[in-house]
Amino acid sequence: MQQSPNRQSIVIELAKSLLPITPMGKAMLAGVAVWFVNWIFADAETLFGSRALKTLFDVLSALALIPLAYFLFGAVRSLTAGLLWRLRRRLIVTYLLIGALPLLLVALLVVLIGWVVVMQSSASLVERQLESYLEQSRAAARSLSRDLSDVNAERWQPELMSRRLQERADVLAPMFPDITLKLRQEGVLNLTVRGLSPESVQTRSEFVSVETAVIPEWMNEREFHGFVVEENPDGERRVFARHILRLSAPAQTVFQLSYPIGDGLCERLFRTTDLKVSPSQARVSLMMTPAGGQVDNAEQSVFQQNGQQTEEQIAIPTGIPIFEPVIEWRSGVRRERDVLIIDSAFLSPGSIWQRVQQFKSGSTLGSVIYVVIASLAFVFFLIALAAIISAIVLTRSITGAVHYLYQGTQKVEAGDFDHEIRIAGKDQLASLSGAFNQMTRSIRDLLRVSAEKQRLDQEMKIAAQVQSLLFPRSTPRTTALDFANGVCIPARSVSGDYYDFLEVAPGVTGVVVADVCGKGVSAALMMANLQANLRGQVQVYHDAYNLGLTARSESSAVSQTAMARAAELQTHPVRRIVKRVNQQVTESVMDSSFITFFYAEVDERKNVLRYINAGHNPPLLLRAKSAYIEIERLDRGGTVLGLFCDAEFEDAELKLEQGDLLVAFTDGLIEARSPDGEEFGEERLIQCLTKVAAHNAATIESEILCAIKEWTHEAEQEDDLTLVIFKVV
Repeated sequence: MQQSPNRQSIVIELAKSLLPITPMGKAMLAGVAVWFVNWIFADAETLFGSRALKTLFDVLSALALIPLAYFLFGAVRSLTAGLLWRLRRRLIVTYLLIGALPLLLVALLVVLIGWVVVMQSSASLVERQLESYLEQSRAAARSLSRDLSDVNAERWQPELMSRRLQERADVLAPMFPDITLKLRQEGVLNLTVRGLSPESVQTRSEFVSVETAVIPEWMNEREFHGFVVEENPDGERRVFARHILRLSAPAQTVFQLSYPIGDGLCERLFRTTDLKVSPSQARVSLMMTPAGGQVDNAEQSVFQQNGQQTEEQIAIPTGIPIFEPVIEWRSGVRRERDVLIIDSAFLSPGSIWQRVQQFKSGSTLGSVIYVVIASLAFVFFLIALAAIISAIVLTRSITGAVHYLYQGTQKVEAGDFDHEIRIAGKDQLASLSGAFNQMTRSIRDLLRVSAEKQRLDQEMKIAAQVQSLLFPRSTPRTTALDFANGVCIPARSVSGDYYDFLEVAPGVTGVVVADVCGKGVSAALMMANLQANLRGQVQVYHDAYNLGLTARSESSAVSQTAMARAAELQTHPVRRIVKRVNQQVTESVMDSSFITFFYAEVDERKNVLRYINAGHNPPLLLRAKSAYIEIERLDRGGTVLGLFCDAEFEDAELKLEQGDLLVAFTDGLIEARSPDGEEFGEERLIQCLTKVAAHNAATIESEILCAIKEWTHEAEQEDDLTLVIFKVV
């Protein structure tokens, strides 16, 4: 049982946590020293003349946090173990946590969630509005292209078309500042007009693009609508919203509407969304390498001047980037890139609160922020309520600990070992209750295991006794065949294998060997079901056969019907029996379960063997010739039972001769393993049969079982073993 720590032990544990007497402590001191040097010499790059050294110091400073966190965790654990041992101290700390910690957590949660939600909402508003502008300009471009297509060919004069385009540009300029309209007819017109809204005159930033073809080589569609990035002769790159349409008339005429994502459009976005937005021109500036390559989104540009590399720092605007799919106008390369930047300072908590107070109820962002604040207030209420409920529950758990402990002892004294004391924590009562509950669980588990083992042993004994009654108690009474008794050795208490001897008709004996998929009780139940179905079908055939014999001596209509039924059953009786058994088994077995099945009928009058092998291990038929033994594998039949209700089976017929030996078995015999894991195999079985083929059936069975025991050294096997043997005499 855990003992109460005194003040001296607390001090010792705290000292062990803080003093560098371990390798981790020494690593912590080394890390702290590196961090201190890095803090003192913040400009290490200038001090040591190496940027790599500065990076090394930064990495070492970061690694120093690992041992520091380890020792801080140890110190906190030692302090809490001493302070929270007493119940009185625990109550005091609990009340402090209930009062202060929820407020701190809620305040932090409000700030974090509010900030994230506002940023996400702001970005979503800008993205939707930008997409709306693109749709509006697309509609305008399509409308202008239709108007131009309807213009009479005689009016396609440069002056008239230029004036017409300028009028349209001036109309669209207030919506799309700095809009540019281009119209080109191969060999006839090449017009470019620009519009400028009055609101953007003061903020207009001139951008002269490189004169390129209206339709680049990569554009094969009839229309293009989207964002492109283009570079002017000075190397400046800007993003444009661009629409290109091929006019239906006149032929080979192209119309282009384009406007930059610049200050004018940002001003319109501000009026619409109440968000300060700026174009991300710095982020699309070029990085020129000595080889002349280009790298986008660089923090610095490298230029080649007089054979020397120079670096120019580029200020990256801080804020929330708005990403859109942008196509490189020259190459047609498509990529996601930021086209606008939302000013993060415009989304500061103070700024947001001031604007919330000024926003009208119809303001888009104001409505969003109102919903956010209301939601956070509701969350705050839920957290406060949860804190109060937690305080009540925790207090009751502490004050009721003694009661639970006393109540538990009373229950156990009365013999109720299922009762456990409901105490949580690591104080004295928790330690005592834990030991008490462990004791009761050990006693309870021991009693349950003992009772369960006795119950299972008894049930398996009963199951084994019941299953033994299902196997034949004697061999068939026949003078033409010498039957061994048959044997079934289960891998567990009960078996999934099945063998049987059946009287099908006078002079006709049925032999069955089957193997149910699986082992244990479930396989034994399926085996019993198979036996009931098979014996039922054989009995039907036997009764019909006797009825046919009786009907031959009568002349009534009923007798004629009985004779017809008997004749029908005598046509392929083996096939009929197996097919009917398969139908019944399929309806009763579980999914994915099946049975390998061998059924044979021996007609003593005709010395004929008829059989069907339904996916079972092929039985061996040994025929004694003058100088050798011929072995036939009985493998004709069909698929296993229980998978397909309408499965068809093919029976086979063999002529038997005196001295023929039939050996039927399940896979447990040939898969019997030695201590080294090697299987007995069919070849060893054939060798054993060849040596003892001249003996009677009982002797042959005994020799095979002895060979199996010698091979396995009587070790426990994984599968059931069944063996059936008969010999023609």
